[in-house]
Amino acid sequence: MKSQGPRKNSHYKQGYYGVVNPDKYVGDISKVIYRSSWEERLMRFCDLNENILSWSNEPVAIPYYDPLTNVTRRYYVDFAIVTKDPNGAITKWLLEVKPSKQIAPPKAPTRMTDKQTDNYLRTAKAYIINQAKFEAAKLFAADKGFKFGIVTENFLFRQK
Repeated sequence: MKSQGPRKNSHYKQGYYGVVNPDKYVGDISKVIYRSSWEERLMRFCDLNENILSWSNEPVAIPYYDPLTNVTRRYYVDFAIVTKDPNGAITKWLLEVKPSKQIAPPKAPTRMTDKQTDNYLRTAKAYIINQAKFEAAKLFAADKGFKFGIVTENFLFRQK
């Protein structure tokens, strides 16, 4: 697990989550760090949902090959959870929290201004790296008996 606390000067909401059901959390409940409001929202969901049997955040480092730098790096998947469906089937998941726009290829700008070009290059690089991370996570998950999934705003903010 990452040893750092929340980063300062980030534009994302960050902090420590106060676990309500400590018997469900796997790990040290005094170090449950969220790095965005979306992660905090998923933590609350896992903590309070009776179909989530156990959960942890940033539970494992997964090696992945960064195709932009030709270097092997470590990727800390956001969550590991164990779920129970209505039929009693147990499923183990490794989950990543990402906006849907970060899991789809970026669209080239209609006008190639410097600002739009820079933004396109930045999002294209992030997309390429995310794809490498996700592929490594899928293989790692399958090897360990887990499924890999990406949680987006479509799940986090769906209407009930």
